[in-house]
Amino acid sequence: MKDFTRGNITRQIILFSIPMLIGNVFQQLYSMVDAVVVGRFVSGTALASVGVAMNVLQFLIAALIGLTTGASVLISQFYGAKQPDRLERTVATSVIFLAVFSVGVSVIGVVFAPLILRLLNTDPEISGDAALYMRVLMAGMLFPIFYNMYTAYLRALGDSRGPLFILICCTVLNTGLDLLFVIQFNMGVFGVAIATVIAQCVSAVLCFLYARFRVPLLHIKKLGFDKSLFVSILKYGLPAAFQLSIVSLASLTITRLINAFGPAAIAGITAAAKIDQLAIMPVSSVSMALSTFVAQNMGANQEDRAKKGLRSAFVIMTALALCISGLLFIFNPSIVKLFLNQNDADTAEILRVGLEYLNILVAFYFLFASLFAFNGFFRGVGDAVIAMAFPVISLTIRSVAAHLLVRYAGMGPEALAWSIPVGWGITSLASFVYYKKRLWAGKVSVRA
Repeated sequence: MKDFTRGNITRQIILFSIPMLIGNVFQQLYSMVDAVVVGRFVSGTALASVGVAMNVLQFLIAALIGLTTGASVLISQFYGAKQPDRLERTVATSVIFLAVFSVGVSVIGVVFAPLILRLLNTDPEISGDAALYMRVLMAGMLFPIFYNMYTAYLRALGDSRGPLFILICCTVLNTGLDLLFVIQFNMGVFGVAIATVIAQCVSAVLCFLYARFRVPLLHIKKLGFDKSLFVSILKYGLPAAFQLSIVSLASLTITRLINAFGPAAIAGITAAAKIDQLAIMPVSSVSMALSTFVAQNMGANQEDRAKKGLRSAFVIMTALALCISGLLFIFNPSIVKLFLNQNDADTAEILRVGLEYLNILVAFYFLFASLFAFNGFFRGVGDAVIAMAFPVISLTIRSVAAHLLVRYAGMGPEALAWSIPVGWGITSLASFVYYKKRLWAGKVSVRA
């Protein structure tokens, strides 16, 4: 456990974010390895099908992840306020409702996968494999939800290292199974889907056991449902769930736009998006660390220290963004080629689209750092509504801008890349104004 209410601020944020970063990178590798293996050892169309399916999966599970985030903020505040009994009841309550909701969403995903893909105007050439990948992962959705739940709660208590080694081992397991099922058994898209579900199951079980036996505060002595705490969880969780759902829905509209450019463009953007998601992990990890830091200090009535944490995190995140941008400008071609089967007829087009997308996007990572520094602070102080609103506004601007650039400027897939920094820039400015006017003040519901 870590108490962030005293000690060196910059050092605490950096040290806490490092294991979170490693964990987030390995978690991203679950889906990234799937994309690399199918793209390199199956075909570009297989890569496109996995890319489309992943976007739909993110939409279906977004609300559940948001509810987990909401509960973790409450847990962090109870920890800072030294209220272990209420913390334990919060964990028990969240376990019950997340299990019920997960099963319901899983059934919806399995049953309606083909219909969802048709609504997205998915090319028939890739819709079969996309539906298969979706159904397998949705059938095992309970595992990643519970893994993410316990990981979020451990982070809320300042423990970002505990689940790390579990995640590393299970990511290695996923990679090995991907290669075995695809190369040795020639199972294609179905093979990488099964490999991912197996690895997620193992990680969920091991993470639960770690929390059960090594973290007393997360040990549920009596499984019960507390209605008042459920309402409090929803207070924080529903805005986060709504945010992620709207973000995912906007992403689906962009996916539908991408589908109009054909399988090769889908594959190129899928490869670029996976690289992008991995590249921004250092910045995102510091943002998550900042949320925990701010939540504990606001719970302990130390607002000045929380604001100093924001300033330190802002500098760290901007420096990271600039370094990552420079490295990717140099190494983008080699990284994108990892996803490509050189015998595929569309390899040159996939490479062109992927490189064009990335080279535009990485030049503006400093705007992403600015937006998520403020967002981490707002989330930590308990301003769940605004922490939801700005990312939603950013992606909404992106969606509108992408469609306008395609329709009125005659752009192709590159429009999708140019639209992203437009959203980041506008919402970063709005976040700065909101912070300076102290409109976030008074949102903490738990104090010592």
